This record gives sequence, structure tokens and C-alpha cells, in this order.
Amino acid sequence: MYLVTTRADRLPSDHQIIMVDGTVPNWEAKPGDLHWDHHRPDGADIQMDEIPLPDRFSFLEEQATDQSPCFVTTMVDADACCAAAWVQLPREVLTPETIAKFKAIAWDCDHLMVPLDLNQYAEFAAKADAALKKSSEGIAADLGLPHERKDWTEDHWQAYSSEAFRRGTEWLIAAAKGEQPYPGEGGEADDYWQQIEADAQMLKDENRIQLIETDRGAIAVCDVCRVGHAVDPRSFYHALGSRSHSLRPEAITLRDHRAGGNQYTLGSIPLHPEQHLLDYTQGTFDRLTQAEQRKAPETGNWGGRRTVGGSPWNHPSNLTIEEIVILLS
Repeated sequence: MYLVTTRADRLPSDHQIIMVDGTVPNWEAKPGDLHWDHHRPDGADIQMDEIPLPDRFSFLEEQATDQSPCFVTTMVDADACCAAAWVQLPREVLTPETIAKFKAIAWDCDHLMVPLDLNQYAEFAAKADAALKKSSEGIAADLGLPHERKDWTEDHWQAYSSEAFRRGTEWLIAAAKGEQPYPGEGGEADDYWQQIEADAQMLKDENRIQLIETDRGAIAVCDVCRVGHAVDPRSFYHALGSRSHSLRPEAITLRDHRAGGNQYTLGSIPLHPEQHLLDYTQGTFDRLTQAEQRKAPETGNWGGRRTVGGSPWNHPSNLTIEEIVILLS
């Protein structure tokens, strides 16, 4: 079973919970549950680096209980799928090459780049990440969900995201076992880059990128509210172009919250010369949380990892862009 949710009351009590790449707020693990979350102070750059290698079989087999497993994450992406697959793969399949490919995919997902030691897999990882995103396009029709996503309920979003989590994870498992090509190797994402270029141009044409000046330089803000489809963050950074390194390394994306209102992603510009100086877990998320809760105590917490995170999952943010920028200064 695969489940994408941010609500603890939706977690099945009769399953062994294997929670990766995010922690459901207010969840309490029971004996036998497994939990890894690199979104914490001093967390690893990718989720797999928090999960041990199994000794002989798969990690799940070695840690199994008498309950069926339920894989849980708070937001489906390639890093979460890689982590869920990692836990299920037998040790004999986790060869150095398989590990390198999985880690490259996760790095590209979370950082839009790979480190130097994985550079030979950079193109492979970018295509894999794009193919995994593109593979979710048919899920809504397969599940019979409303055509307009603005009409989706929380149950609709959960069904859609959970199925994407399952399909992506099982695709990676099959690829690692040699049963089918890795995502992207069949050309599934060849037109994805055209969409990134088109969205970058849309962001510029519609003046959706704002530069907010501070005494330490400008911060780029991208507004994707009411766009009607998911916009890859690559489009934002591509639209910034050569001026990106003259900006501060922080970057903010504003989008519609499913419950109405605004949701923010606090990210960073890839390869920015000062990106390595950022660590939002060292006070930034705390300041933003305190500002949210001064306005509405029930709102919840900001959170994430060193260079990316965001506003609370289950409530729209109470903060304006200007207030967020002041708290970054």
C-alpha cells in the first residue's frame, strides 16, 4: 500500500508504516514502524543517505512485522520513490551502479543537479526525474477523477498522489532488477524539456517573476497561482537566466493552496555561489512558524531541509511575500 498524506488521521493503524522523505504532522510511530526524514537539522542531502543498506535481503524483509507495509510520504517526488524502492530492493540488486543511479535521480529531484562524483549520471538522472513526473499525467483519467483539478477534493488529491507514488516506486524497482528500462531511457520525457522552456517563457511574458530588493541584494519570487498545471522549478530558474547569480541565493515560489489562499516554497537557486551558506533549519523555519502562529495559532509549522522547505501543509499561509522576505533578511 502506498499513501501520500499530511494528515495523521488518514494513516492506517493496521499496517506497518514505512514513512520516508517527510513526516506527517502529529504522527506517532508504533512498535515496528520505520521512519526516515532528511528534512531536519543536519539531515542528509537525499533521503537514501538516511537509510541503511540491508544485510542480505531487502531492508523491509529484515524489519518486517506481522502487519502489511504501508509506504507513506508527505509529497510524492522522485526522491521519495527512490527511497521507497531502496527499502524494498534485495541487497544483491543494490550494486554500486544501481546505488549511483538511484542517488543521481534523487539528487536531481531535490537539487536540480548532481554532485561531481555522480556527474556521469547527470543526463540520465534529469531524464529519469522528468519521466517520473510525466508518467503521472494519465493517472487522473485512470482513476476517473474530475477533469479540472480545481474541483478535486482532498480525497481526489490523495488518490492521485498515492497512485503516482506507487507507480514511480514500482517502476524504479523493476528497472533496478533489469525487468524494464529506467524512467527516461525509452524517450518518455523527450518533450518535457520543451514544456520547461515554454513555462519559462510564460513566466516572463506574464510577469510572474518579481525581484524584491533588500539591503543584501534582491530575492527572486515566482508566482504560479492559477496557472492551471504544475510548473517545474527548472522553469523558474531558467527564466532568471544569467542574472541569477547577481541575486541572493534564496528563492520563493507562491502557489495556490488546495484549501484556498497561498502556499509558499522557500528554495534556493541551483549552483548559486552562495547556496552552500544557506541553512533554513537553523532558525529560518522557526521564525516563519512563529510569525504564522502569531496570526493564527492553528496554522502549523514551516519546515523542510537545509536549502528548501515551505509553509504549513494543511493550512494556507497567513504571511505576505514581503513579510517572508523580511524574516529572511
